[in-house]
Amino acid sequence: MKLFLAHFHSLNPFDLKAALLAGHAQHPVIIHFPIALFIASAVFEVLAIWRKQPVLTSVAYCNLIGAAMTLPLAIATGLGAWRWQLEGAMLKGNLLLHLICALTSASLIFVLCWMRWRLRAKSTSPRIAYFAIMGLALMMITLTGHLGGILSGVEAP
Repeated sequence: MKLFLAHFHSLNPFDLKAALLAGHAQHPVIIHFPIALFIASAVFEVLAIWRKQPVLTSVAYCNLIGAAMTLPLAIATGLGAWRWQLEGAMLKGNLLLHLICALTSASLIFVLCWMRWRLRAKSTSPRIAYFAIMGLALMMITLTGHLGGILSGVEAP
């Protein structure tokens, strides 16, 4: 891990080729897209109900679809970072927990997409189960990000 951090900090910030081709660099950047899109979806979902604005429901749905569409790339780059950065080391401890939480978060987002798609087809509003799963997904994403911060060395355990 220290070798990774030493290599990461020695990169020239203006060397675009080195930044794009570094085996670990893509995941910390790409993962922010599904996280931000999902959080925006949750915020717009609540605003749609609070303000009684159907257009905000559509905005929430589009953000949720965007989060789901960017998840496969985020997962792939995470697996790539594990393979290149840690040379495929055995999954254990925080790394294993991070992977489990990430896949759980992704699964919850896909379930919410499916639920929202069905609700749109029926032209009905989400019920308490939808918001419960959304809250659980927000907590799982937070835990996953916390563990990712620890693994990257950005955050202390």
